[in-house]
Amino acid sequence: MKQQRRPAWLSLLLAAIAIVATTGAAHAQPNVTKMVVPFPPGGVTDQVARIMAEHMGRQLGQVIIIDNRPGAGSRLGVEAVMKAPADGNTLLFTNSSYSILPVIDPKISFDPAKALAPVSMTATYGLQIVAKKDIPASTLSEFIAYAKKNPGKLSYGSAGMGSGAHFAGEYFKSLTGTFLVHIPYRSTAGALNDVAGGQLDVAFDASAKPLVDAGHVKLLAVTSRQRDPRFPGTQTAAEAGVKAFVLESWVGVLAPATTPQPLLEKLNKAAGAALADPAVQKRFAELGLRPEGGTSARLADAIRDDLVLYRGIAKESKLQFE
Repeated sequence: MKQQRRPAWLSLLLAAIAIVATTGAAHAQPNVTKMVVPFPPGGVTDQVARIMAEHMGRQLGQVIIIDNRPGAGSRLGVEAVMKAPADGNTLLFTNSSYSILPVIDPKISFDPAKALAPVSMTATYGLQIVAKKDIPASTLSEFIAYAKKNPGKLSYGSAGMGSGAHFAGEYFKSLTGTFLVHIPYRSTAGALNDVAGGQLDVAFDASAKPLVDAGHVKLLAVTSRQRDPRFPGTQTAAEAGVKAFVLESWVGVLAPATTPQPLLEKLNKAAGAALADPAVQKRFAELGLRPEGGTSARLADAIRDDLVLYRGIAKESKLQFE
């Protein structure tokens, strides 16, 4: 039986339809990058990640989605990125907790300086030292004097053993010769709420501004190198007399360790362009963040410096983690 040939016009029509379908699919399915945040939604790190994902995505011409993977002190999210393909489609957005994982978790078998490839240090920020309203102290020096007169009678809260606030509290105690009782909470919000309610004496946290503005807590000092522009009348801890008490956290982007250098440089450039955006700078200022940027080496240096600092605090304060 003789096979019928397809008319030329029909072949052309089918080819055109295939081209349109392919083009439409390409537009409907843009390249998607996953940015893993190893913390629950809502915190400072998560908020900054979402800002950077939006603006870096624009620079790269692709969509960056946030994938929150909390757990095990951020280890679950970190390990997920360590195992991901090094193709630039999976990134980690985290904070200083990444540097100190080996200090607080004996099960950690990797070196933070080598486990992932730094892309960009996004921003840095200090902590606010806040106290309950009825404490008889309005400045940090007055609080230290009061704490020395009442050893073991005052308490500070944190988001748990090994959290940034825990290290801040123990570092403060060692530098000032005070004895504050550590009360671990499930979150920083819990500690701050109890300071506002008068059940807890003091907290070290980066998100206390709403409670300060509402007059629910006293702001004693900040731990950053420079004064927080949102609280221009509040001294740094160093200005208040505790010279060495300078604690700043970073937030930044990392990628799988074997990511090719040209791709890392492309991502770094996109992050830098995002940080130069006035809209990003305005949002960071509202959150009390200082934009950083620069080369990936800046983040690499910060990771190594943090590891030294927090190991020193743990040793000085005889902190034990299981």
